Amino acid sequence: MAGKFQRLRSVLKRWNSRNRLAAAADDDEAPAGLHPVYVGKSRRRYLISSRLVDHPLFQVLIDQRSADDDPSAVVVGCEVVLFEHLLWMLENGDPSPESFDELVEFYAC
Repeated sequence: MAGKFQRLRSVLKRWNSRNRLAAAADDDEAPAGLHPVYVGKSRRRYLISSRLVDHPLFQVLIDQRSADDDPSAVVVGCEVVLFEHLLWMLENGDPSPESFDELVEFYAC
């Protein structure tokens, strides 16, 4: 009887491991036209449109990422609340290039 439980437990471990790997692969994929961006210390994942990722202010924030960050990932170091405000601002009122320096200083952490 103990052998059956051991075998069942082994099968369940392999099954859980496969499910986690499949879920991780699904998380890495983004729909067409959207780019995963990781924000803040918690590395919260956002899917951002190409239009916003290509915005000059957004590019400056990406360029300021920490040397510890994964170079293959798009990382923005500001707090999540500030990032959400930045997204709102870029969607609703494109900032003028004259204010970029102030905005970068405000959003860069």
